[in-house]
Amino acid sequence: MLDLVHKATLHSMVCQAILVLICLLCYGCGGLTGAKFVFDDTVAIVKNRDVNTLPTNWTAIFTHDFWGASLLSSDSHKSFRPLTTLMFHCEYALLGLSAAHMKFLNLLLHCVNTLLMWRLIRSLYVPEVSTARWAILSAALFAAHPIHTEAVSGVVGRAELMFGMIHLLCLLLTVANTGRLGPQTGGLIMLLTAVGMLFKESAVTIPMSCVLLDYFQNGYYHLRFKDQWSLLRNRISYLFYLLGTLGLLTARLWWQDFETPTFKEVDNPVAHNEHVLTRGLSQQYLLVMNIWLMLCPHWLCYDWALGCVKLVTNIWDLRLQGVIGFYSIVLVALMNFRRLPGMMLALGLMIIPFLPASGIICVGFVIAERTLYVPSIGFCLLSIYGFLYWYDCSTENTNWRTALSIFLMLLYTVMMLRTRQRASDWLNEEQLFKSALQVCPDNAKVHYNIARLATDTGNNTKAFQHYHKAIELYPNYESALMNLGNLYREHGQLSTAEEYIRLALQAYPAFPAAWMNLGIVQSAQGKFDKALASYEKALKYRANFAVCYYNMGNLYLEQKRFADALHHWQHAVALNPRQPKAWANILTMLDNKGLQDDALRISNQALQHLPNDASILFIRANVLGKLKQYPEAEAIYKRVVELEPHNTLYHTNLGVLYHRWDKTQEAIEAYQTAISISAARATTARENLSKLLKRLEREAQVTQR
Repeated sequence: MLDLVHKATLHSMVCQAILVLICLLCYGCGGLTGAKFVFDDTVAIVKNRDVNTLPTNWTAIFTHDFWGASLLSSDSHKSFRPLTTLMFHCEYALLGLSAAHMKFLNLLLHCVNTLLMWRLIRSLYVPEVSTARWAILSAALFAAHPIHTEAVSGVVGRAELMFGMIHLLCLLLTVANTGRLGPQTGGLIMLLTAVGMLFKESAVTIPMSCVLLDYFQNGYYHLRFKDQWSLLRNRISYLFYLLGTLGLLTARLWWQDFETPTFKEVDNPVAHNEHVLTRGLSQQYLLVMNIWLMLCPHWLCYDWALGCVKLVTNIWDLRLQGVIGFYSIVLVALMNFRRLPGMMLALGLMIIPFLPASGIICVGFVIAERTLYVPSIGFCLLSIYGFLYWYDCSTENTNWRTALSIFLMLLYTVMMLRTRQRASDWLNEEQLFKSALQVCPDNAKVHYNIARLATDTGNNTKAFQHYHKAIELYPNYESALMNLGNLYREHGQLSTAEEYIRLALQAYPAFPAAWMNLGIVQSAQGKFDKALASYEKALKYRANFAVCYYNMGNLYLEQKRFADALHHWQHAVALNPRQPKAWANILTMLDNKGLQDDALRISNQALQHLPNDASILFIRANVLGKLKQYPEAEAIYKRVVELEPHNTLYHTNLGVLYHRWDKTQEAIEAYQTAISISAARATTARENLSKLLKRLEREAQVTQR
């Protein structure tokens, strides 16, 4: 007996080790070293003050959406996931803002979810298949499936991973209490559901999945009830789940003041189409597209919005054959659910978690691969269930069974290789956007993001090319029009810049960033009154627009209205303290006015929010140098030079400090370093070095006399 227990324990340990190994091989821990924040990570984490601000602002985390905007703001997407944001914040507080460790934690959560799925299937009672084989094969497919790459390799996929974990825990709890879902079990599941909804809104479907699982575990073939009263009591518990779900949903909507999000056509063209038939048919086709991505995850794209999926405009579209096929399978499953309950259970666990993303409510995407993380649990169960059913029906044909086994091993190998390849795409944005272009060459958003990245890296030729391509594919793409205008402005083509920004405003008149950028162009043209009017328009549509206040300050500076400029910069940093340019302008103005003590005090405030900003540290060092506090100024200059070693100005001013401090040799070295970095930009360094060397030469001649 003990030998059997030991063998069972050893078998379980081996199975779990294999599953974890598959996860690690697919995503490769070592490959995370050079990982960067990509796509949605930038907005939800890098630029989100709720994540990267210390000390913790608890009120903000629980009143802002996942992207950092106020939940009650008209700009908010209403995606309320405070516990996910809090996890990111805790990681930032403990380990800093590192994409590598955040993605590694995602990988660990995926391993945990894989093991929970294996444990769940082993706990099921499904007489028509071996649950031991069903468990290991389904969990292995779940571990290796490429559709999970976005959820695991994209840091914002943490919401899906936590939803998946709580979903599986609730299902395990349901299996452990099958047939006796009393108040304690039901209350615990509803509590976990509430917690799950604070990680991801889709967790509201957990009670429905639990009801489905309990129904198929005892309703028709697992007779655990001794009387009809027990059966009736169990069914009444389902009503408790329904009422609890409605209560949680109502509370969630109340928290956002029952306001619905407003999405742009660029986010979801299907939902914005004016024809009911087109919307309905296209949404049904998208449902099949999601299943196809799980069935054949060859074409994967981080964004399926514009140009990836053509709208289905009539009932004669051949793509609707897939829709007919899917509903035919559902119909067959319903007709045979008593004979093949495992198939129906798997189908239900695939459909129910997907309901919030299925188009029954307005969402801000066409297809989002990470939303398939939890539904894929049911898909993996269904796929392996079909394989085992087919395999067990071939008991007399050993060659066929061997062929099926070989096919399954090849499938796992291909899946693992595809997942590893896809995970490498998610290491940085350049690879991610490039891979998307191969899948959706006519996706305007892909071209837009490639152009945006090219602008950030200084490849303006590429940026122009892809912005124009994005606008060619979608002429009313307001963000692309505005950014193209900004690019022309940076190249001094102000008239062309104004033309494109005005086109952006024609496409979207209530676009605050476009009004602000129009004001910047008008200011550069010397049209100060028009610029001010544009800035005021921007503030009309976004009252707390910190960057706009910063630019208004610059406008007043151009007009030599120094008090107004200072006031607007101060208002900008009050709204958003993480604005280095606004802080730098405030400090520079105070320094120029001779208010060095005020400049030092304000610089301390700025460094509390931006402790490693070179521009703020540089101005502080300059002020300390003027006050002849040379040792402290030297320490800060060295820190600035370490942060930006190729900045000629920083080395030049360090040389000036040494020059004043009578540290001649150190001054010469600093000037020479500035000249070696860029002789063209180091004019001051050359002049100061020349004066210093001439002075030393004269002093040497005097000494010789």
